[in-house]
Amino acid sequence: MNISISNTSPILSCRLNPVPSNTSFKTSCETLLKRIKRLDTRTLNCILAYDDPDKPLIDDGKHTYFWYLAIGSMINPISLHLRDITPIISYPVKCPNHKLVFRDQCGMADIEECQGEEFDGVVHLVPIEQMDRLDQVEHMYKRIIVKIIDYEQRSHLVYVYKMNLIGEKERPKSTPSERYLDIIVKGCEYFGVRSSYINRLKYEQPVIPRKLPNTYRTIENIPDNVYYTNEDLAKHDGKDPTLPLWISVNGKILEYIGVPPQNHPDYDNQKRFYDFVVSYFGGREVVPAISRSWYEPMYKLPLNDDDICDEHRILAEDMCVSWGLNCCNGDTNTIYWKPIGRLRKTLNTTKSE
Repeated sequence: MNISISNTSPILSCRLNPVPSNTSFKTSCETLLKRIKRLDTRTLNCILAYDDPDKPLIDDGKHTYFWYLAIGSMINPISLHLRDITPIISYPVKCPNHKLVFRDQCGMADIEECQGEEFDGVVHLVPIEQMDRLDQVEHMYKRIIVKIIDYEQRSHLVYVYKMNLIGEKERPKSTPSERYLDIIVKGCEYFGVRSSYINRLKYEQPVIPRKLPNTYRTIENIPDNVYYTNEDLAKHDGKDPTLPLWISVNGKILEYIGVPPQNHPDYDNQKRFYDFVVSYFGGREVVPAISRSWYEPMYKLPLNDDDICDEHRILAEDMCVSWGLNCCNGDTNTIYWKPIGRLRKTLNTTKSE
C-alpha cells in the first residue's frame, strides 16, 4: 500500500499522542450510542435495492441519498453527530489514484489526484438534506466525484470535498493540528479502517502539537466599557441590510467590515464565509456552535452550553482567531472583523441544585 501524506512543515519531530483524549472519546461515544436511532435492516435494504455503483447517489422515487467519502473530521462519529449528520450506513474504503494532503494555514484534509497512490477514508450514505448542510459547512470546498474501492474489492462512485483553489492555484500544503489528526485517527478506528493506514497517520504524519491553555490566542483591542445586550446582538444577524453583521466570540462582539472587491483573490472565499456565518452564527454567541463544529476530543461532548468548561471556551476563541477572524494579527490587508465591545452578562437567578 502506497500512501502519501503531506510532510512539508518544519515541525518534523512531533507526532500524534492519542492517549490523553482516549477516555473522553470513549465516554462521548457511549453517550452518542444512546442517542442515535439507526434504520432497521428492512428499510435499509429497501433503499440499497436502488443502488447503482456507477452513480454517487440513490434515488428510490421518494427520497434521495448521497454517497459521501469523508477524509477529514467527518470520519469521526462525534463530529458527525455534532453537525446533525446521521449516516444510514458507513464503511471503510480505499480511494485509488489519489492521496491525502493537508492544506492552508489550518492544515485541513484535502484530496489530490496522484496516479498509483491511494489512501483510506470512510463512506457515508446520507439524505439529501444532510448533504446540502455539508455543502454549507464545507464552504472552502467543492464537491467532486471519485471512485472508491471497499475492503471486499467492490467499487463505487462517491462524492468527496475538494478544497477550492486560490485563483488558479492549489492552496499551500501544511501540517495538520494534533487535535485534527486525533479526530481523524479515532474516527478511522471507530469505523474499522485498516490498521496499516491508521498507523501511518499515527506514526509518520507530522502534527502541530496541541497548545497549552496559557498559550491560547484571544481577541484583543476590545473597546473599554462598551457593552451590548443579547437583544442588540440578535438584531445584527446579517438579515437586515441596514445593519452590519455581528457575532460574539466568548463574550467579545465583532463587526464584519465587509467582503473584499470582486477582483480581490480572497473574494470568493470571503463571500462564502460571510454567507456561512450569516446562516449559522449571525447575531449569536459562537462558542457553543464552534465547540460542536470543531470538536476537541480532549473535552466532554458539548451537547449543551453547560458542557463547555471555561478552558474549552478559551480554546474555541483561539480557534476563531486562528481560523479566519483576522482581527488581532496587525495585518490590515486581511482584517475582515473589528472588535466593538463586549456582550453584557445576564444574571442567572436559577437556583443551583
